[in-house]
Amino acid sequence: MVTKKAGPAVKRKRTEEAGKAERPNTQELILDAAEQRFAAQGYEGTSIRQIAEAAEVNLGMFHYYWGSKQALCRAVLERRLGPIMAERVARLSSAVETRAPIEELLLAAMEPSLMVTGASPEQRDAFRSFYGRMLADPSPDVREAMGAIVDGFSREFMEELHRRCTHIDDKEFYWRMVFVFGAFFYAHNAHDRILTLLGAEFTAPPIEDAAQYLVRFVVGGLQADPLVEPGAPARRKRSKPAER
Repeated sequence: MVTKKAGPAVKRKRTEEAGKAERPNTQELILDAAEQRFAAQGYEGTSIRQIAEAAEVNLGMFHYYWGSKQALCRAVLERRLGPIMAERVARLSSAVETRAPIEELLLAAMEPSLMVTGASPEQRDAFRSFYGRMLADPSPDVREAMGAIVDGFSREFMEELHRRCTHIDDKEFYWRMVFVFGAFFYAHNAHDRILTLLGAEFTAPPIEDAAQYLVRFVVGGLQADPLVEPGAPARRKRSKPAER
């Protein structure tokens, strides 16, 4: 049996189809470019035109898919935070139901975003930089988009920590939460400043280790004895809430 060779037109069509399969689609190109620009310049410092130019797409394609910069920012957040939030919710629910140690509550909140659940190794660094920048971005648009995705989980997480920290009053719990979230936010950012201050003998350890070290640090702070202010009477512990 004689096998006919493919003609030039067939070969050209196959090559074009293979090229299309290898190239990201237009939406992914825009999302990738937006993630990079927002991470580098912040939300207010980034224009839609800059994102379109970085993605090498027509500005009209952005308007076709999203229509506003806030909608695009939320799409970038949801692309990676969807799997992250699903894992956070499942792990927190399990830790609450089983009365797991406080370390498990903290890992449920912190590990999925540091490890960027569902992303490839190449995508993880890009998202951590973007997420770290968005966590501290003062723009009302970013706060609204971020709040719509994470606030429900965050409230449940903080309520469970509050139930367990009966050895401190509400004033001290408030400040400890400020420090917990501050450490969590900074862990997602680039650590160039720390390396500069520490000196050339230090190198950045793998980010995969960060969650365990962060949780150990935070547990120490949460479980520390309450502060006794000079001249103030000893504080009374809060009564333990009833088991749910």
